[in-house]
Amino acid sequence: MFDQAQALRNNTLTNDVRIIMVTSGKGGVGKSIIAANIAVLLAKTGKSVLLFDADVGFANSDILLGVTPKNTLKDFFLNKKDLRDIVYPTKYGVWLLSSGADVQDIVVFKSESKNRLFGDFLRFAQSMDYIIIDTGTSMSYFDELRGLYEVIDSLILVTTGEPTALMNTYTIAKLMAMRGITPEVHVVVNMAKNIRSARRILERFVMVLERFAGIDVTEQHIMIFDNSVKNSVVNQIPLVEHSARSQPSLCIRRITNMILKSEELGVGKFGFVEKIKSIFGIGG
Repeated sequence: MFDQAQALRNNTLTNDVRIIMVTSGKGGVGKSIIAANIAVLLAKTGKSVLLFDADVGFANSDILLGVTPKNTLKDFFLNKKDLRDIVYPTKYGVWLLSSGADVQDIVVFKSESKNRLFGDFLRFAQSMDYIIIDTGTSMSYFDELRGLYEVIDSLILVTTGEPTALMNTYTIAKLMAMRGITPEVHVVVNMAKNIRSARRILERFVMVLERFAGIDVTEQHIMIFDNSVKNSVVNQIPLVEHSARSQPSLCIRRITNMILKSEELGVGKFGFVEKIKSIFGIGG
């Protein structure tokens, strides 16, 4: 496998694939909705986009995009499926790879060798402009994901105004700073019921991140609570298609435009192969 990877390495170091991670310190804050809709908007600009739902055990991007994957990474490992059998196209131009949504998926993903997946994924990812990674509440798995955090180009931290959500999100940011991980960072306060109070919370939170965690926040965003979000999920239509003029949709569009703008600055400090290896925790 790695003999093949070495051959690919010589041809793919100039690939400009950009990796965007959307994460949170607490479940139920709307992280997956933001990740899926950013993927849809990027695809609408003509970009080749893979959405990797890596929220192992809680994957739900398939619902948000209106697809029904028959196979997940569990099938790749246990049933020896090919990657093409677990990566699904959607009518929105986004390719979807799901880690799976049951307990066995968690066990398999943590224990199985990733080498075969790395080789196959490497070949597939060469055709992608963006890989959007939707991760779960990853504090307990931070050390396992450290390599991935180190090679992302943009990090979108999603929280609500609740103290527990803010504290858990701060903890993730602090862990990153302590390990010298410094991607472009967007902070999103979601489900805000009052713009004025949400802005105060966001400003204080960013101040704490910058002063005490050493995180340089690129941009701040507020998404208000809006029933259109729930309705888009129920109808399994991406929010940016279902309610394009809603405030949450416009906020996601703004984040996407900033990601596209940052692309003009060029690919990050890591090469293509190193990024793909880090997605699956492969060292060396």
